[in-house]
Amino acid sequence: MTERTEAALRARIDELMTAGVSADLEKLDRIYHDDLQILSLTIDGDLMTLDKAGCLAMLEQTFKDETPEDHLWAKVHAVTVSGDRGHVLISRKIPIGGPKMMFDLSIDLVFQDGRWQVIREVNFGRPDAEAA
Repeated sequence: MTERTEAALRARIDELMTAGVSADLEKLDRIYHDDLQILSLTIDGDLMTLDKAGCLAMLEQTFKDETPEDHLWAKVHAVTVSGDRGHVLISRKIPIGGPKMMFDLSIDLVFQDGRWQVIREVNFGRPDAEAA
């Protein structure tokens, strides 16, 4: 992941998804920037914010008894790189906030310390239409 290319950024997002649903905290610690900020908006308009420690704790709790392969569905809408900045727009089906939720994530990354790191996520969650 030492390249500042769209392919390397996409590979980093794949790594993030796998580490997240596996609750691989060691790997997540290297992917998430120390200044991580997560803003998550629910369908009811409620805003939840998390920092890196809060995010890691939430992922550990959410996926501790889950089968990682059940939660790898994703649709990547856009991947862009501009120098040391990257952005990914992606939809995911993950059990955060309910058993079957669809999340649209706008993920900002920074290339720092020789690797892509997630610095901010802005998420919108809603019930998965297929599960309704």
